[in-house]
Amino acid sequence: MKPIRIELPTEFDVGSVNSYLFTEPEPILVDCGVDTPESWEALQAGLAKHDLTPADVCRIVITHPHVDHFGQAAKIANLSGAPVWIAEIGAKWLVDPKKHFGLRADYYRQHFLIQAGLPDEMAQMVLAYFAQIADNIAPVPAEHIQTFGIDETVAMGGANWQVLHMPGHASHQTCFYQPESRQFLSADMLLPKTPTPIVERPSSNQPRQPSLPIYMESLARCEQLDIETVFPGHGEPFQNHRQLIQMQRQRIHQRKEQALALVQQGHKTAYALMNQMYAHYPPAFRFAGLWMLIGYLDLLQAEGKVGVELVDGVWRYTCNGG
Repeated sequence: MKPIRIELPTEFDVGSVNSYLFTEPEPILVDCGVDTPESWEALQAGLAKHDLTPADVCRIVITHPHVDHFGQAAKIANLSGAPVWIAEIGAKWLVDPKKHFGLRADYYRQHFLIQAGLPDEMAQMVLAYFAQIADNIAPVPAEHIQTFGIDETVAMGGANWQVLHMPGHASHQTCFYQPESRQFLSADMLLPKTPTPIVERPSSNQPRQPSLPIYMESLARCEQLDIETVFPGHGEPFQNHRQLIQMQRQRIHQRKEQALALVQQGHKTAYALMNQMYAHYPPAFRFAGLWMLIGYLDLLQAEGKVGVELVDGVWRYTCNGG
């Protein structure tokens, strides 16, 4: 069967998030929205169209541990007794989200935002945003968690779906591909608008992983899949996934070249570049573009077009060869 889209509202700029319902052979939800009254009401209404309630759900499958995708998992599991399935690599975020969001915030506070050159007032805004999210996430009790590997299959809707690890937007993201029906549950891998490549906290004694170059590698893997219909984490299902991928590549290349031109003009820090690349945003909200900008700079570094060095704790970008 085809996944049934249930659109759930969020308070985030990305807009609504999709939960996907399989009714046969048992009710399964893939992702489940943020933990707000509005989202809960929309989920109940979506299930009611198929004579179901949250208490009837037999399994919850989470694509990746971002709050708009797993926020209501604990509530549904407590009502229904349903297990919450997630890839092994992401399970700890569901069990103790406050701890792991806190560790990311610590990395941002102590390293990333300083290295990006953000002034303290803007850095505090970013950290307050993370803290607000972390304080409002309901953890999923460990006894409800069941994990799967990133090279396994998951049975949903009477078919076996291949688990595909697709990092870039999130290092723990998994998508699900059904080769016979050519359906693809893409989570936030394939969206109408390029997903933000989140800067992740690196593992101990390891360098920061370049999220946008990693996303581009995942994009190339998606391009190779024989897909008829994409069921994205946000927005309506769509076809012609290769056309979307080509458009997104072109847009990323265009913005990357704009970043290079700005470095050539003498804008040396991520903060200075952010203010130029996102000048159309009000100053207080330009940090929303920081993650994408870092991605463009990571791509330019990988291509050997720019270099970076740490000067007084701040990354300084220069063009290679002049």
